[in-house]
Amino acid sequence: MIQRIQTLYLLLAIAAMVAALYLPWGTFFSAEGTVYSYEAFSVAQRVGEGNASISFWGLGAILAVCIASSLVAVFFYRKRLTQVRFCIFNLLALIGFYLAYLVFLWVTVRRLDASFGLNFGISLPFVSLILEFLAMNAILNDEKKVRAYERIR
Repeated sequence: MIQRIQTLYLLLAIAAMVAALYLPWGTFFSAEGTVYSYEAFSVAQRVGEGNASISFWGLGAILAVCIASSLVAVFFYRKRLTQVRFCIFNLLALIGFYLAYLVFLWVTVRRLDASFGLNFGISLPFVSLILEFLAMNAILNDEKKVRAYERIR
């Protein structure tokens, strides 16, 4: 199981998504000098008077589902086509994650009347997307090899 390259790709994708849950994705800077941190489950005020926060669960939930789905895919190493389906699901979910991220970013910038700066944490789901794609290709290559071997036999 662990010796297959696709398993390593999936485990690295899981690690990147878990790190993305805990790292900030961006920072909002308002005209009054207030700084907000954009994280997985909320936009929280870090600098300034008051303690404002905008709670949401959608983006963090998408990442949590992708983490669980990738973890399940690791244990389906004997069922390669099922693994491919999990990878395709994760690819589509991560693309949806970025679309939802952009929509929520646009709404929050207008609501806070603030400018925005990106942080490193938002690049980790993209790294996971690439690793999921590599895992899917490796699984499909294994499936081709197995079918060729069965055809020879």
